[in-house]
Amino acid sequence: MSTDTGTVDWAAALAEIEARIAKLQTTADGIREIMASSGVSPAGGPSGGGIKPDSFLKMSIPDATKKYLGMVRQKQHTQDVMTALEKGGLPPSKYNTVYSILMRREKQIGDIINMKGDWALAEWYPNYRKGNAKGKDAAGESAETKDEEKATA
Repeated sequence: MSTDTGTVDWAAALAEIEARIAKLQTTADGIREIMASSGVSPAGGPSGGGIKPDSFLKMSIPDATKKYLGMVRQKQHTQDVMTALEKGGLPPSKYNTVYSILMRREKQIGDIINMKGDWALAEWYPNYRKGNAKGKDAAGESAETKDEEKATA
């Protein structure tokens, strides 16, 4: 067995291999990104698999939830959202806290909606309307107000 290293340019061979590895890593990262955006984990099936320990660092609960829902691309129950946010680096929160924050977000901004206990992005359901509040019509007037107007006319 000869150890003559004079005929092979090992530095060039190593540089070529490292370049190939870098190219393959870039390709793999791109495929992971495509999979995450379509809601598929690398193991197959719906994902929380794209969540890294730092996915939601420095984010508010509503912003992290919006990002998470965008990753999985399907409605999620509050407990599933909480689990994902913790996995992504947010500190643990109580169920009532997360639910209240998301309900406030739904009422004030409307980009996250609650559909019978599951959270979704409003952009997925452009025709979804929250049930009208106790007798109010689309103009926001209550049935009582209309009755009073008729009585005074």
